Amino acid sequence: MYFPTLFNIVMVFCLTSATCNQHDKYVTQRNYLLSPVASFTQDTDELKKRWFYCEHCLKSNSCSSQVSNQCKTVTLPDRAEALNNAITQANADAVHFLVDVAKTDVNSMTGRYKETPLMVAAYYGSQRHQDIADYLIARGAEINATNGLPGNHSALLIAIWKNNISFAAHLLSRGANPSLAYEGEACNAAIARQRLNFIPLIPGCCSIVKIKQQPAEALYLCP
Repeated sequence: MYFPTLFNIVMVFCLTSATCNQHDKYVTQRNYLLSPVASFTQDTDELKKRWFYCEHCLKSNSCSSQVSNQCKTVTLPDRAEALNNAITQANADAVHFLVDVAKTDVNSMTGRYKETPLMVAAYYGSQRHQDIADYLIARGAEINATNGLPGNHSALLIAIWKNNISFAAHLLSRGANPSLAYEGEACNAAIARQRLNFIPLIPGCCSIVKIKQQPAEALYLCP
């Protein structure tokens, strides 16, 4: 859709042809979402362009009310989903941009399971995700946040569920509260799935193992 009033305003302030072309592109396509271009490194420049376009639009008050409203109601709220997409693919550049420049809330909860960015990092759990987790914690991510759903999952419990001993141990070293990971299901799952190294990490799990005397090979892990 074409916006002649907005076009005329921006044409007055265009300093380069690239700026004008960028304006034409976004006004014509009306593509304000950040999340579709947050996942992969090759799309990060596009992510930044979309953000800066709306930032300029809102700060300068030079856009039509329709475009301004799109930026307010589409682009700004989409930051949280964009951050989770960037974390999923371990796109550190996009993560840093969304947090440091776009000021995305590092404790926002999104999706069906109300996941925080730190929970997303724990779910995927590679070394790159661990580095992103450290960055998020340094930027104020609540390491002991829970999603409030049945099971009350935290980043630590997710790492345990994913059988990622390295990520779980790292979260504990950064101050994760192991008592928040206590769920009967977590202990039973660790036993049933032979995730023996997790048993000492789950408060109360060693007691269950000792009472049942099962699995016997896990008894030596418990103090």
